[in-house]
Amino acid sequence: MNPRTFIAATWALALIPAVHGADEALDQASPSDSPPKQERRYIEIAPNDQIPTVRAILPIGGPNAFFLNHRGQIGVAKFSPGLSQIGWELYSEVKLHALPSLALGPGYSVIAASPLELTQAFDTNQDVELDFFQALVRDWPGQSEGVTITAGPVIDTHGRVLFALSPHALKDGDVAKARIVAWQPDRTEIETVTESELPVEDFVVRRDGLLAARLSMPDYKDGYFLSLTELPPPLPENSETPAGPLPFTLPSLIIPAELTGHALPIQPTFFEEDGKGKLLLTCPESRHLIEIVPEKAGGLWQGAILLRGRSPKPVYALAEMEPGAILGGGDEGFLPLNDSDPSYRILSAALANDGLLLRFNQPVDRYSAVKAENYSVKAIALGGGETSLSLEPLIESDGKTVLLRGQLPGPGNVLRI
Repeated sequence: MNPRTFIAATWALALIPAVHGADEALDQASPSDSPPKQERRYIEIAPNDQIPTVRAILPIGGPNAFFLNHRGQIGVAKFSPGLSQIGWELYSEVKLHALPSLALGPGYSVIAASPLELTQAFDTNQDVELDFFQALVRDWPGQSEGVTITAGPVIDTHGRVLFALSPHALKDGDVAKARIVAWQPDRTEIETVTESELPVEDFVVRRDGLLAARLSMPDYKDGYFLSLTELPPPLPENSETPAGPLPFTLPSLIIPAELTGHALPIQPTFFEEDGKGKLLLTCPESRHLIEIVPEKAGGLWQGAILLRGRSPKPVYALAEMEPGAILGGGDEGFLPLNDSDPSYRILSAALANDGLLLRFNQPVDRYSAVKAENYSVKAIALGGGETSLSLEPLIESDGKTVLLRGQLPGPGNVLRI
């Protein structure tokens, strides 16, 4: 018996999950000589013992995903409902000089970015092999002066292909700014969606338009800057409505270096858990997984930053395959990242009317947890200065929730627990 697995390729129905209108927009970029799409096709993937290297993961509906390996080649993989790998094969042997991100286009096409080009690859023969590559974008402001793509591509819910450009000035005398720009096949020019004084190294966009971007500031050694910015929907090309002010991407959070093991956090990925939208980043060098719970208060985005766990192997790529089901990837193949890690940890930290509420994944040691000296809570003012807070621990009946009761500082402070 030849153990081969056949995938019913209903992927065409979910090429860009939850992205309405993206297929119609990107179809305009499809090669005109493509053959008609078949109503149903099968992709044959043979289980093999060779372990793929993984630098980016792109879910394509069901337990299936495209991935990018360390050579810049695109592969396709199938998983069981528990995200155990069943099999994989290369979708293309062409080696792209690609950044660690992929986006999904119509007709089994894949969009990738190198520092110098945004590229779309097609399977025109429908034989499970990318055989037609075309440049979508090769020109942008400052390109002739050395401005390059630093992150992306990402497709938002409006069907726009977003990518980040290195800092540049639009005219003489302007301050150089990094920009996230949008390409649409029905527009003659790319559109700037947000600006930043710091280079954008990684970014992701949630379905509601919330942008999470990791900003580069290599001289700062105590942490890593993350921005949370709401992106407005695009206006029609010939709209008479004046455009609102361009959102500016500022650091919203600093991920403490001690939380990451002094390793760079990469691959920000939104996911759903316990009815909340969360953000996950991976630190391959330390194997730390960083969880962020974004929240908006007083018109500003902020959030709690937690150490979610430590992966058994270095993880370079993250993706939410289905709500709450996270798949990681690295030099040793794919790795499901569920929340069954028994490590003792804080699940959430939240402000309460009378203090700070901590929720743990296991009951605390009441003898230790009731002692105030076992907690260190400091308020760091955004304008500078650090203050130690005196708080009284109160343990709730479930043993997993601790209220640190006391007076907390007002807005403009970061609490470090």
